[in-house]
Amino acid sequence: MFIRKKTKFHPKTKKAYPVYQLIESVRTQRGPRQRILLSLGSDLNMSDEDLKLLANRIEEIFLGSPSLFSCPNEIEQLAQEYASQLIRRQSSPQVPESTAQTPDYRSIDIASIEQQEPRTVGAEHLLLHFALQLELPKKLKNLGLSEKEIALSLGTIIARAVFPASERATHEWLTKRSGLGELIDFDFNQTSLQQLYKISDLLLEQKDELEKYLTQTQRAIHGYRDVMLLYALTNTYMEGQAEGNTKAKRGVSKEKRGDCPLVTLGLVINEYGFVTRSSFLPGNISEPRTLQQAIDALHHSEDLLKPVVILDAGIAPEDNLKWLRERRFPYVVSARQNAPSMELAGPLVPVDDPEEPQVKAALIKNDSEEERWLYCESKAKAAVASEIKAAFQKRFETDLTNLKKGLVKPKGRKKYSKIMERIGRLKEKHSRVSGCYEIVVEASDDCQTATSIQWVLKPEKLEEKLNGYYFLRTNLIHLEPEPLWNLYNSIRTIEDAFRFMKSSLGLRPVHHQKTHRVDGHLWITILAYHLIRSCLYQLQQKKVNSHWATIRNQMSSRVRVTVQARTQEGQILYIRTTTKAEMPQQHIYRNLGMKGQILKARKTVD
Repeated sequence: MFIRKKTKFHPKTKKAYPVYQLIESVRTQRGPRQRILLSLGSDLNMSDEDLKLLANRIEEIFLGSPSLFSCPNEIEQLAQEYASQLIRRQSSPQVPESTAQTPDYRSIDIASIEQQEPRTVGAEHLLLHFALQLELPKKLKNLGLSEKEIALSLGTIIARAVFPASERATHEWLTKRSGLGELIDFDFNQTSLQQLYKISDLLLEQKDELEKYLTQTQRAIHGYRDVMLLYALTNTYMEGQAEGNTKAKRGVSKEKRGDCPLVTLGLVINEYGFVTRSSFLPGNISEPRTLQQAIDALHHSEDLLKPVVILDAGIAPEDNLKWLRERRFPYVVSARQNAPSMELAGPLVPVDDPEEPQVKAALIKNDSEEERWLYCESKAKAAVASEIKAAFQKRFETDLTNLKKGLVKPKGRKKYSKIMERIGRLKEKHSRVSGCYEIVVEASDDCQTATSIQWVLKPEKLEEKLNGYYFLRTNLIHLEPEPLWNLYNSIRTIEDAFRFMKSSLGLRPVHHQKTHRVDGHLWITILAYHLIRSCLYQLQQKKVNSHWATIRNQMSSRVRVTVQARTQEGQILYIRTTTKAEMPQQHIYRNLGMKGQILKARKTVD
């Protein structure tokens, strides 16, 4: 074997570039001929001597011969990679042993058995099944993507679901750790990191068309009908200043990362957890004044079914609710302000579990024809409120006690005006409970020195501040307490989706700095979520309620591996095969109606 360097020219720019090929000399009836074994790309920037050393090492690994001379680490690593590719390319598919008509017996040296090039295929095979079920490759082809671009799209999306990481780490995973390339018959080693960035841009260009297609296809495959659509926002923080991103804004970070610029992800999700629409918005979009912009971005005027807008109290002031009513958006919001009346229209009734209710609710008497209010009592909220009250009380009273002790210390704060100023700051610091205390500071006769600090807690005020009840308000005036509370509680569907994207799909933090690259990062995350949601939904129909992280871990042990051994005749036998499915994996396949076989075994004898 030897490596040949050729010069080619770019068809558009006419710029010359090198191409390296691994060549083998063979004897034919017409005499000696040269055969291309493997294309090595154009990045082998080596001397002729190193190229010769690389070719010899590839041949040694391929033939199973011992190495006569040591190689530099860089050459050894490249030789191992190229030899593995060559073994795969030279191998021929074989019928699985269970269905083989003619047994193939060989005598081998057991001591020579080795395993090499393990590649994970379990989770990749699972997600590829759902990509094919959604006919995603066909749709991408109809949108004008080439075969290579389709393969890169599948690689990028599935990698986000199985191994969420940066593009650089994704490229390393696709080329060195995953067997996805074998599953789709594509060599990711022939791609560059820059091509992953470009495929992100390309998928983003097709966002609207893909989103509409996936919504319609999932509805047709799974046979559900959207009864309601839920709308919500979340944000994720950026690494760096992101000065080139017009959407990177300072705002209220849900991860408590107010030190970083933010971008906001808005989703419309149906009650089954499928994303029907998404939008990528500035990081301050959760502020009340920008809510209307967010809803306009997520809702199309031609939609017959308007989404139910479910909001937290922080972004539901009166002007936003009025705007929603004027445009006839149904909404259910958590109210920060008190209800117009505390007179209940009926008795408190369980709204979650009739036998062991944790939440009871009742409608509030109201003469308005535009809105209804719901009073809710929650045991869990009451327990949390009790703990919070105790903690707030302890902190405030500790600070007051320390201030009081300072009055008798030699160098403690004693000046009356400074004490009053300090108490004012403590009230501001502990604003949640400070209004529940009556504080008296006694002064000396000349009113210059504080002599005593006393305080009295007013329990009734503390009860008003922190309690176990809350209010919901809605313009769905026909709803009774239970369906109204369940509708608001369905916001957990979106919260679960957001939480899953951030924790399991690498949505945060965003390392990109350009606007379109950040949008592409978010969009690929949503595409990965589409595949995962299809998988989880079908499993849930079979009463399997495992989380994706659990399924991903269970499937990770299925690998594709090459077994190498020396035969009695002195030949090297290579068998590329997949490990058998274990019980947890068989359980997943059975409930999804899938076959557990992943590719056929391939055999090479040299």
